[in-house]
Amino acid sequence: MNRGLAVVGGLCLVLGFQNCTQSSLSGGDSAVGDVAVSLPSSANSPSAESADLSSMTAKVTYVEIPNIVDDVEGLQKTSSRNSYRLVVSIQTGVIQLMDDANESLQTRCLDAASLQELKTILSGSSVCAKSVPDDVMCAMRFKPSYAALYANENRIKLGEEQDSCGRGHKDLCGGVATVFQSYIDHLRQHWTEMNCE
Repeated sequence: MNRGLAVVGGLCLVLGFQNCTQSSLSGGDSAVGDVAVSLPSSANSPSAESADLSSMTAKVTYVEIPNIVDDVEGLQKTSSRNSYRLVVSIQTGVIQLMDDANESLQTRCLDAASLQELKTILSGSSVCAKSVPDDVMCAMRFKPSYAALYANENRIKLGEEQDSCGRGHKDLCGGVATVFQSYIDHLRQHWTEMNCE
């Protein structure tokens, strides 16, 4: 029980620190501004070099959450295995349940507090890319992404790994990744309870 409280306290500390930093840097209301993250300049390159420290700022428009279970009530089954994903608008908080054909099947909405929390987590964050030398031998293993950011019309998969060495891995830098994963897990479990007003 104490360990759980320590984890929650740490997450609050990270969020609080990031929120204070953003307020002092922006000097304005972040609720109306664009949400932007820093990307390594080689974020979409398959062999990102750790020596490349240059970065670019990208406006985030959507967050995609893949692999939503296919037993969602009220959906007609068109095949034995459907792959659904949630697409969340950073500007409006509208959540769309999408299928493989990019059709919107259901619509939900984040409340104002949840949308502000999402913006707070992402605003001013950076995406870090893991560098793995090309000559390193790695076992075949694929770890799917837990979420993707749509930033400057690029899709950045977070948490994905293409082999046992972590080749191709990108995620939010530092403790923000843990906070964002917790937010995504909560959204994945409770999105059906979120109604639009």
